[in-house]
Amino acid sequence: MKNQPLDFYKDFLSFSNGNAKLGKETLIYSLPAGSTCNGADKCLSMVILDKDGNRKIKDGKNCEFRCFAASEEVRRNNIYLSRKRNYELINYHVQRGSFYKLVHLIERSIDKKKTKNTKKIRIHQSGDFYKPLYLKAWLKVAENNPQYKFYCYSKSLNLFLDRKLPESFFLTASVGSKYDYLIHKGYFKRYAIVVNNEDEANALGMLHIGKPYEIDHDDSHCFGSDPFALLVHGTQPKGSAAAKALSERKKKKEFIGYSRSKKS
Repeated sequence: MKNQPLDFYKDFLSFSNGNAKLGKETLIYSLPAGSTCNGADKCLSMVILDKDGNRKIKDGKNCEFRCFAASEEVRRNNIYLSRKRNYELINYHVQRGSFYKLVHLIERSIDKKKTKNTKKIRIHQSGDFYKPLYLKAWLKVAENNPQYKFYCYSKSLNLFLDRKLPESFFLTASVGSKYDYLIHKGYFKRYAIVVNNEDEANALGMLHIGKPYEIDHDDSHCFGSDPFALLVHGTQPKGSAAAKALSERKKKKEFIGYSRSKKS
């Protein structure tokens, strides 16, 4: 993707159709990892530029497992530029308080990218809701378009308090944020927790909900009523518990990540 000047009133947001994890019925939308994730804590990672303009990872001080999306942005220039461009288009209207222009931008971008198979919209494979107005715009889009299931994982849980969600909008609270206490207080019944392996999912599930956490591989649990687990994957910091867990799972030929040819 070439870095061309933006027309903030005519350009479209970038969406993708499915990936190695999700089917072609899902449109996927992303913002830059980390820099838009105001609630992130244990997974906080972002791309920064060194003095030569090269991209590298910066992990947050409490990072326990590196965000896979930040690693993607280092490796793949097209992904980095696409997410950066989405943010610039969105933030132009956020800064100006232009609620209806935000809604229009999102809706016309979905209309451009949708196919006859589109049934779901995954909001933020990377990134998060970073401003109240931005969240409000997505909720309005979901309200206006009940033919789709809009869903997300979010650590910006403070922004969701006292908000009524449209029936077509499915929020999964993401454990590992600055706002985990809101999950502990029971504000969010459906949440996802990242674990190193299946044994950890079983043990933590028994401790927290009285039964093992089911492990999700295709986002199907985002539409259920129970909390669930996600296995850590992606490139993890050398020597970290997450990196050691991935190494052990690889030795056992268990799940270590997603690819378009197979889930491995």
